[in-house]
Amino acid sequence: MDMVLNHSFGQSPFVRLYASGNYGPPTAENPWYNPDMNPNKSGYQGPHPFGVGYDFNHESPQTQKLVDRINNYWLSQYKVDGFRYDLSKGFTQKYSGDNVGLWGQYDQSRINILERMANAIWPWNPTAYLILEHFADNREETVLSNFGFMLWGNLNYNYNEATMGYNQPGHSDFSGISYKKRGWNDPHVLGYMESHDEERLMYKNLQYGNSSGDYDITNLNIALNRIKLASAFFFTIPGPKMIWQFGELGYDYSINYPSGSDQDRLTPKPIRWDYFSDTARKNLYKTMKAIISLRESYDVFRTANFSLDVSGAGKRIWLNGSDMNVAIVGNFGVSSLSITPSFQNTGTWYDYFSGDSVNVSDTQMQINLKPGEFHIYTSINTPHPGSDILTDVKDGKMPLIEDYKLFQNYPNPFNPSTIISYQLPKYSFVKVSIFNVLGKEVKTLVSRNQGKGRYQITWDGTDESGNKVATGIYLYRIKSDNFIATKKMILLK
Repeated sequence: MDMVLNHSFGQSPFVRLYASGNYGPPTAENPWYNPDMNPNKSGYQGPHPFGVGYDFNHESPQTQKLVDRINNYWLSQYKVDGFRYDLSKGFTQKYSGDNVGLWGQYDQSRINILERMANAIWPWNPTAYLILEHFADNREETVLSNFGFMLWGNLNYNYNEATMGYNQPGHSDFSGISYKKRGWNDPHVLGYMESHDEERLMYKNLQYGNSSGDYDITNLNIALNRIKLASAFFFTIPGPKMIWQFGELGYDYSINYPSGSDQDRLTPKPIRWDYFSDTARKNLYKTMKAIISLRESYDVFRTANFSLDVSGAGKRIWLNGSDMNVAIVGNFGVSSLSITPSFQNTGTWYDYFSGDSVNVSDTQMQINLKPGEFHIYTSINTPHPGSDILTDVKDGKMPLIEDYKLFQNYPNPFNPSTIISYQLPKYSFVKVSIFNVLGKEVKTLVSRNQGKGRYQITWDGTDESGNKVATGIYLYRIKSDNFIATKKMILLK
């Protein structure tokens, strides 16, 4: 259960019982909330710079009793198995004003508040998960982890730099997803590549992906393969992981869809169940499923004896268990490279996806990896999911595209925007245009040379001047070489 106990808003009855006016801010008599902590500034001021709404005073006995009752209610009545506490770094009375750096520094009073809360929960349910969205000084997070909390680990930037093919020093190093890298005793980093606060990996792959020759990460199929690559270096690292919704199908709408403004971060996004019918996207789903299945089936993925080398384009992971060793290698660059897997022992190793065996007589042998290629090697033979879902990665090729196609837009009918998809079998000049039913061209969406591959373009229902067009039937047309195709769509307001 995602639980918000840092703040609430003016319609809360707890605010309104002791508020200035009908809807806040809280007065000094309010037993649960902080009053305005800086009356010299306009608007309500809580104790820290990221305050939203009205801030709970977690040192108040009344707030502590309320928090304990809320937690107990959800655990006992609804049988939830734990909580993720929103903005837990705000559970403090230490005033930091506008100083974000000060707010994130070690705060013993905040630790005391959170540990008191946990000590009230675990007698009711000793197995309850307590997860913090904290992002404070690592010394503080270490104390909380050692106490039993799990803490969010945001590696969005680093994984996305890797999937986009940019491996400058420090940029694509996602070793912070390891609890050992942080100096923690327990695997309590709840790591993620995407969340509701971060941009989609696939969106940035398609918009900003690196390229070299005919290997271009802005191509949809190659962009999807880069998520497969990242998944092999995500799920296999010991510790809990979070996947954001539809990430397993390469969801590629911006977090700021539809306008591109961050005002649209909370705007509902299209639900693309049709992605599940697309072969390339379904193969990403199968790849993630296969890696998770391997992780769940063998204890080595819960070992404390592991190490990462993930700072450059060629990345490696080693996991050592009592019954099995694992070595993982991948090329996050955009050109071929040679890499030394540094197998932990000689003998026969097995490629998880293909089932091929490798006779290792020299642990320092080198192998060549094409861009985007990866291998998960195991020291014992395991069930294999089949290499067909990775064929295009292993061979360095895109799925076969032999002809031009214009696909039906989605959603349709639509409001306020829709996605138009098409594919090209070769490099050519492409024009995609919108027409009304009278045949008048409303807007040109694409007019440029594009390479072989599948493409998506968004139409937001505006004309060339940026004005919204009227409800009605519209046609969209693609012209490329001798290929011309037109389809119908409906805008409903």
